[in-house]
Amino acid sequence: MKRPFVKRQYIPVSIFSLLLVAGLIFYSTCSFADSKRPERGSVHFGSSNQPDIKTPAHLEPFKTMFADLAEKVVPTVVQVIPTKIDTVIFSNNPFYQFFGDQFGFEDFFGQPRRRGAPQVEKREQRQQGLGSGVIVSKDGYILTNYHVVAGADEIEVKTSDNRSFQADIIGADSLADVAVIKIKEKVSNLPVAYIGNSDKLRPGDWAVAIGNPFSLSSSVTLGIVSALGRTGMGNANSYQNFIQTDAAINPGNSGGALVNIDGELIGINTMIYSRSGGYMGIGFAIPINMARKIMEDLIYDGKVSRGWLGVMIQELDQSTREAFGLKASVHGVLIGDVFKDQPADKAGLKRGDIVIRVDGKEVNNTNELRNRIAAIHPGKKVPLDILRDGKEKTLHVTLSGRDKANTEKSAGEHAEANSGNSGDSAEKLGIKVSPLTSELRNKLDLDKAVKGVVVMEVDPASQAAREGLAEGDVILEINRTRIESVKEFSKALRNLKTGDSVLFLVQREGNTFFKAFKIRK
Repeated sequence: MKRPFVKRQYIPVSIFSLLLVAGLIFYSTCSFADSKRPERGSVHFGSSNQPDIKTPAHLEPFKTMFADLAEKVVPTVVQVIPTKIDTVIFSNNPFYQFFGDQFGFEDFFGQPRRRGAPQVEKREQRQQGLGSGVIVSKDGYILTNYHVVAGADEIEVKTSDNRSFQADIIGADSLADVAVIKIKEKVSNLPVAYIGNSDKLRPGDWAVAIGNPFSLSSSVTLGIVSALGRTGMGNANSYQNFIQTDAAINPGNSGGALVNIDGELIGINTMIYSRSGGYMGIGFAIPINMARKIMEDLIYDGKVSRGWLGVMIQELDQSTREAFGLKASVHGVLIGDVFKDQPADKAGLKRGDIVIRVDGKEVNNTNELRNRIAAIHPGKKVPLDILRDGKEKTLHVTLSGRDKANTEKSAGEHAEANSGNSGDSAEKLGIKVSPLTSELRNKLDLDKAVKGVVVMEVDPASQAAREGLAEGDVILEINRTRIESVKEFSKALRNLKTGDSVLFLVQREGNTFFKAFKIRK
């Protein structure tokens, strides 16, 4: 049986009705929520019982150690704001910047400009930088970096307590990136950094960097001394002996303080290694012992005086040790050449000597020797411990100043070079040599006293090329035996076998150096 059809009834609902219902529901919800809220102050946050965690008694001082350190050291570090002032010329004539006044933008006859004529205006443009500095005396001497203040026309100094002063540059040394500035006005009782001893540092020691990175004043970061004696940054002629640290150093930190766990100033922050321009975990500081010597020279003498020995030096690598018959434990610096009439020559130092100590301090590489000599004032007599023919010897050298040194070698007697062929021995190394003829002497600008053979060809794929020998080099000795002809050259190489060490004394562009390597197959 079919169900009867029932027509459905639809109740019209207006939009207003829907909004009204929604509003009532929302109101009732809010009212309910409000009715459940606790009264202010009725909820007790946090546990009433202190956690049962106690700091061991011997670590109690560690809890505030760095805060105490920062409280003492931060006031000694200032913002250094250098300003460079340039005069910039503006004109409403677009051609002025290309042609200047040569086409009459200025009135030829000095008469007043006509109305509507091109106007030229000189304006002062000020460009500011930002760095840091460390107060080293109560009367306002401040130690910072050369690159922070170089080229500055004005220098403003801001202390951690927001005082502002104008400062002058007392002196600067670009070779070590050190500068000294001084507050112009009369001041006294400024907070002063306690200067430590960077020679006592060891990798792993605590290090705290304080400065003004990205204009953030009085910023403190913590790390350790990652390494010592870092070199090879930037200018090869500069004096480098950097402390490496992982305490965060960023742009604006330059010239700031690196201090140890006792708050002693151990370095002046100077640069970072970065691919992005920001901190990547590797920062460098100038050791305070180096910076202090330069600072005192600049303040008292107005210039930096560095000791000069008068030698060419090179690293003592494994091949060179074997060629000299030295043990692997021997460390020092090989003397490749001694300049005539210079301090080393006068003291009896000879080519082939190995310097192991300067003034009682060991030297392990060329940079250490260079820096130790440079740190000694000219005129001082210092002991130099050397190895000569396997025996230790002490020489006393009176250093001169580098600016007074004459590094040219004097001429000797004329000697003819014998002719001949280099033979198979030299070809094994990948070189061909020639006797030192008058024509070659003139071409290479060689003194008549120079005796040896000239490298004429170097196979690019040979061992000689890999070891750095080049065309135009003059080979003076082989295994400490003088070579005056191609015949002697071939004889010296004739009996060498694969695995044997060979030591060449080479002259290049007026300087001599040793080149040691093993004969390969």
